[in-house]
Amino acid sequence: MQRRRMAWGAVARLRPSHSRVISVLLTGTLVLGMAAACFLVMEIGQAVLRALPALLLGIAVHTLQLAATAMAWRCLFHAPRPGVWSMLRARWIRESLNGLLPLVGIGGGVLAGLAIARQTDRPFAGVAAEATVDLLIESVTELPFLLVGLAVFALVAPGTLSLSHLGALVLPLALATALAVSIRLGVGRETALRLLRRIGFDGALRSLCKSLAVVNSGTGPIAQAAAWHLLAWTLGAAEVWAILAVLGTPVSLAEAYVIESLGMAARSLGFVLPAGLGAQEAGLAAVSVALGVPLQEAIAMAMLKRLREVLMNVPGLIAWQRTERRAAAASGGY
Repeated sequence: MQRRRMAWGAVARLRPSHSRVISVLLTGTLVLGMAAACFLVMEIGQAVLRALPALLLGIAVHTLQLAATAMAWRCLFHAPRPGVWSMLRARWIRESLNGLLPLVGIGGGVLAGLAIARQTDRPFAGVAAEATVDLLIESVTELPFLLVGLAVFALVAPGTLSLSHLGALVLPLALATALAVSIRLGVGRETALRLLRRIGFDGALRSLCKSLAVVNSGTGPIAQAAAWHLLAWTLGAAEVWAILAVLGTPVSLAEAYVIESLGMAARSLGFVLPAGLGAQEAGLAAVSVALGVPLQEAIAMAMLKRLREVLMNVPGLIAWQRTERRAAAASGGY
């Protein structure tokens, strides 16, 4: 018994020294980790600074993307359609709201549609329905954009992407496409209508049908909107190509297409985050590295794209706030 007490006493005497050693090791590890992180941030920061000349080109390319998506949205309006400038401004505000606020991708279109509804004397519910249909078309057209990127990726870097990663990228867009096709073909429409009437949603159903009637859902307008969206998706590759060229690590246009398509698919996976924050950067950087781009330049490219996005979205948010203030003042809200 006495020997046990002596042993426990020895252990107790060792504990403070052990804890000090552990504290020193943890502190040292933390300091080294922070130093490495600072070094990495400094290195990436220098790469971002080197890529700044491509920022204006990135803004120009994205303005063309905004114009293409604005034209896609405009195709869903019956004549007389809103002016091109009004649609471009609404699309800019829509993207800014979705990029800076937690609106899960759809709220920005609904809020931006307020101005269009006021300018054209259209029912707000109808404009919101058009924004929702446009978002669905945009999601559907991302699938062929991604599939082409995956096909090129398989050619230039075979065996890089696992089946689980492939499924994670393709499945959400495939489900969105299946939903859009089923809605278009009217699959299950009568059953859903009967169910809604049975549970007492007749009024809401009539309002919904009235709103959807505003949407120009003919085959021609839908096809035109899809073509505009495909053009907008494809233009994003030019921004990737320009940034990496300025960084001194040029890639081909096909490789830039792969980086953009898989990066935007990763962003779509993070749809619950404003603008897919973090998911987009991780996707762009990972694909770039897989194609031989150094890690620092890959992260710098992703960060510069995010910087361009912030520089364009903040003024869009301010413009939306001013528009709503003027509308409230005109209606006597202030």
